Amino acid sequence: MIFETIALSVITLLLLILMLSRKGGAVKLLLGLLTAAAAIASMVFFILMQREAGNPDAGKEMLQLYVPCGAYVIVALWGLLTSVGIHRKYKKEKAAKRALKDAKKREAEATAKTE
Repeated sequence: MIFETIALSVITLLLLILMLSRKGGAVKLLLGLLTAAAAIASMVFFILMQREAGNPDAGKEMLQLYVPCGAYVIVALWGLLTSVGIHRKYKKEKAAKRALKDAKKREAEATAKTE
């Protein structure tokens, strides 16, 4: 269980670094979603590993459980928010292209009617 937790945490970190190093686009959208999924899975494995090891020591829950879980949640939220932002940007660009295409079509129809 320890190996899986460490391996998935390293994968999450690498995905986060890749996501942060890319410019906006489909790849960054995919990396954001993968980072969020990997962070949640890492957190689940970490909690399972803690339970298997006998939970955190009494009085040290904050440092041994809550801070690492908080870090995983922050990474997951970062990935999700990045993906949502890119998705909204794509929707706006698509709507703008559609509006421009419709405007050109209406202009061509109006020109054809006047001739």
